[in-house]
Amino acid sequence: MTDTRIHTVDELLDVLDRVVAASGRGDRSDASAAEYWTGLLSTPGHPLATQLPDEPLVDWAERGLLGELDGARVLDVGCGAARNTRWFAEQGAVVDGIDLAKDLLDQVRPTMPGAVTLTATDVLRDPLPDRAYDVVYDSGCFHHIAPHRRITYLQRVLPLVRPGGRFGIVTFAAERMEAPSDLDVVATGDTYGGMAFSLDDLRTIFAGLTPLDLRPVRTDRPGTFGPDFLNTALFTR
Repeated sequence: MTDTRIHTVDELLDVLDRVVAASGRGDRSDASAAEYWTGLLSTPGHPLATQLPDEPLVDWAERGLLGELDGARVLDVGCGAARNTRWFAEQGAVVDGIDLAKDLLDQVRPTMPGAVTLTATDVLRDPLPDRAYDVVYDSGCFHHIAPHRRITYLQRVLPLVRPGGRFGIVTFAAERMEAPSDLDVVATGDTYGGMAFSLDDLRTIFAGLTPLDLRPVRTDRPGTFGPDFLNTALFTR
């Protein structure tokens, strides 16, 4: 790392990016992690290799909390193997799925409905779609972003939710698993495989939005993905 005199916020964020990248796990929110995510999500038997949609999505749709999905524009952030992307499309939505793992997207793209577009994208650094969405959904991306880049995420992602639209998120649950503090991550650069958030954390971080539902992910709904170590929240703008 060159000796840089920091005098802008962007330079500070860049230096902290390099601290994370230099850790043993590296920066799993950066394009350099594409091979890691492709391997993980392609491993037979791995819990994340499921094709089932998230439990909250099915629940929110049944309760009418997502609004009308037939014809809706949806952005799936960190879509992975696009299991939730597919579910949205099956409800009639037009869906953009973005993820770091280009090779994984190339594998699953031929199996997707015609209303799905998959694009290899770094949500923090690459250009994002230039449109507003009825629903923006993030299942498991946010908790792999280092603390200093949450600001970037909020500045880039939340404006993509149209007024009256929905923002849904699934994260590791601080109530049910140990996770590093933000100070630990900033000091060491090690994201420890992901950070965890309490329901109060999610309410505070997304305070610019109006909460519709905040709860643990439920494990008892057949045909859905619902591990007991996740929290979920749905907001409207």
